Amino acid sequence: MNQTDMWVVDSFLFLYVVMVARSREIRWYQATLISMFGFLLAGTPFAYPVWFMVQEIGGLFFG
Repeated sequence: MNQTDMWVVDSFLFLYVVMVARSREIRWYQATLISMFGFLLAGTPFAYPVWFMVQEIGGLFFG
């Protein structure tokens, strides 16, 4: 996967989350979780900060 493909995937994920959140079919925190795990599954460069946030939040609960 080259850099252009990664930006296309990231742009699609961001647009999807924005549109789903604006439709009010799901709440904002659900849209945030969907986007975070979507970036993790896509394996793009945005996955690194998301993985850090997941570890920090998980550490609060499972410390």
